[in-house]
Amino acid sequence: MKKPNKKINVLAVIFVSITVIMAGVMHPKADDYTNYYGIRMTANEYTTLLNLGFTENEIYLMDERTFEENRYADAELLGSSTNYYKVIYPAYGIPYAIQVTEQQYHDYLAGNVMEPLGTIHTAYKTMTSSISANGSYYRYKNILTWDIMPSTRSFDIIGVGFADDVAIHSSIVYFNYNYNDNNGYHSSSGYYNKKSTAYGGSVVYELPSTNLASLQATIYYDVEKDTSSTITSLSICGDYAHATSTVNASNVANYSISYAGIGLGSGLAGHYDSINCAYTTIGVNW
Repeated sequence: MKKPNKKINVLAVIFVSITVIMAGVMHPKADDYTNYYGIRMTANEYTTLLNLGFTENEIYLMDERTFEENRYADAELLGSSTNYYKVIYPAYGIPYAIQVTEQQYHDYLAGNVMEPLGTIHTAYKTMTSSISANGSYYRYKNILTWDIMPSTRSFDIIGVGFADDVAIHSSIVYFNYNYNDNNGYHSSSGYYNKKSTAYGGSVVYELPSTNLASLQATIYYDVEKDTSSTITSLSICGDYAHATSTVNASNVANYSISYAGIGLGSGLAGHYDSINCAYTTIGVNW
């Protein structure tokens, strides 16, 4: 299929503080590669996955279904943005999340920062949204990584919202998560609620209750043009809502997804932390 005519608008990208990653910046494997699950990939297939916004860790833990769905894509990574967050569980009061710098984040993980008195637990997560060209479509993607797991394990929400004149191709939203515990790595695509709307796609899933070292959740979908006018920019909001108290699976379905992020419905407010979207914007001529 013919690739959309893409023209990176550097000023627009800088204006929204987005880091644009052009094809070739990533360092693909020079030879064939076998991941954790024994899936053998050629160097070209590995590069294709990087160009679709998959991280090296995601590729290492990629299941066969996800690999087969993406290995032949005609892809180019056009832009991405990463946010860093710290979740604080105080001795008194409701847990909450704050955004920190990349340097602060790594200092926290390394134990170089003293926690304030009254803090009983902290968790750390990063979120990366990205836009790639994918044949005749564009790929919108969001990755949430827990580097230190939260103490509360309930039903979390991950999504990608947009405000462009596009539509989710065939209303298909892909989701999976990987985690590692005392028994090694595990991969799952289980979810409780998946939405494909005119404003984005999202999924509810349950955090495993076992003793986890880390977890990475991924959601993505392709979009097609939904207007006869020329589109000059594409912009997405990667968002994630973490349950800071136990919630019921049936109640979690009462939420929305849009370019403003995840909107919590009646009965959910106060049960989830609130973080800033990871916004990615690129210039196009589509």
